Order: sequence, then structure tokens, then C-alpha cells
Amino acid sequence: MTIAQLLQTATTQLTTAGSDEPEANAQWLLAFVLGVTRTWVLANGSFEIPAKDQAAFEKLLVRKAKGEPLSHITGVQPFCGWNIIVSPDVLTPRPETEDLVEQAATHFERNGAYTFLDMCTGSGCIAVALAKKFPNARVLAADISAEALQVAQQNIRKHKLEERVQLLQSNLWEDVMGTFDLIIANPPYIPTENLDGLTREVQHEPRLALDGGADGFEITRPLCQAADSFLNPGGLLALELDDGQAWPLARGLAEIGWKATVKKDIFNVERFVFATRN
Repeated sequence: MTIAQLLQTATTQLTTAGSDEPEANAQWLLAFVLGVTRTWVLANGSFEIPAKDQAAFEKLLVRKAKGEPLSHITGVQPFCGWNIIVSPDVLTPRPETEDLVEQAATHFERNGAYTFLDMCTGSGCIAVALAKKFPNARVLAADISAEALQVAQQNIRKHKLEERVQLLQSNLWEDVMGTFDLIIANPPYIPTENLDGLTREVQHEPRLALDGGADGFEITRPLCQAADSFLNPGGLLALELDDGQAWPLARGLAEIGWKATVKKDIFNVERFVFATRN
């Protein structure tokens, strides 16, 4: 069977199963099995797939049709140009969070000797990206989940950042010490009542990384209330939120003495809040 034929069959199978982005997921999955890029797959539709690779692909396709995230099947997810190890213990890094990092990075000079805090680090994707972008920066990556921190440790080792990225198990600010030039976070922000309505793929991800409590602000609220005590003068607080949450949070920050700006993500959603102390 050729690549084109196999992809057509796989796309139909994933569509019937109700998978998100069935065509793209079939392409990425086949590229993973063949050890090539998605671009190569798209450019070589007439290539005959070896029987062993077809069998391996079809086995993984069954898992995808059941709603398992592609990143859990492949074990990696691209993020800001680097491959990040993922598992069912962490949230899969998303393009919106890449955008958060890119927008936050514009506030800093590449060679500055900064200290950054990545709160609710999960896989460590933000911490890794910041350490890669700022070669003289030091990053503290904090999370309440020991399992998530094990994944983050794998990513720190993978990218040879052990000397500049430190991990900390902490319930928000409980065990954090020091001050930072940037506090950045993609915290759990989905209101509890909305969790059951998430896609099958997202349902496979850890509830701890998704559940933002009754109003979606259960984690973000205490994070913001104490953040000023951990920021250096002129430091930046950068947060990712759910659609509809950015302006209420920005107004709340303004009420307690912050200057807050709301920014859109790459999908034109008002998702980010960037704040400094007045």
C-alpha cells in the first residue's frame, strides 16, 4: 500500500471514530512510524510502505482512534522548535503556550543574566524554552506534581540544561524562595463543571493540570495574590488563561496595584495577561 492509500484509509478511520484533526493526525503518526518528517510524508504519496511499518502504523492508529493524544503515542511534542518529552502525567504543550513564551520573551534581552520562574511547569516545556532562548538565564520550574516533575527532569536532561534549570516540588508559593525577573505560568484554568465537555484527547490528560476549580481561578487567584512578593523591580508576570478569563483577571490585578495588559494568542483569542507592579 502506498502512503497516499494508507493515509486515506487512516483518515477515514479516524474521522469515523470522531478524532480531532483526523487527516493531520494520520500524517503525523505515519511520519513517526517511518522516522521522517510530515513534509516528507506529504511529498511522497506514491512511496510503498513496507509491511512491518504498515502493521506498526495500524496498531498505533487503533490507539489514536480510541482518543489517545498523539503526543502520548509518540512520547514527544514539538514546542518552540524543540522536542519535549510528554506522558499521561503532564499536559501536552500547545501552540497557545508557545505564543505565551514568544510574547513574554520580547520583554527581555537575549544575553541578560535573568532569573525566571515557571510556575505549574508540567513537562517543563516553558522552562526549557526560556533557558534555550536566554543562555545566561537561570530558571526555577515548580509544580505540585511529583510525576510531572519527573517528566520535566527528563526534558532538562535531554536538552542539557541541568546547570541552569532547577526543579522544585511546591504547592504554588509554599516552598518557593527568592525573587525573579519573570514569573510565567500556564496554570489549570478550566472550570470544574466544563471538564466533562472537553474533547476525548484532552480527557486523557491529567485532571490536576486542567481543573481550575469552580470558577477557573482557584489556582490563578492565589498565584497572583502573592506574585508581587517574588518579583524583582520591573519584573513581569505572564499568564495563560481560558477564553473569557483574561479581562476579569486583568481588572482584578489592577485593583491590587498592578498594571495589566491583555494580549491575544495566535488564534485571536484574548488569552494572555502580562502585568507589572505600578
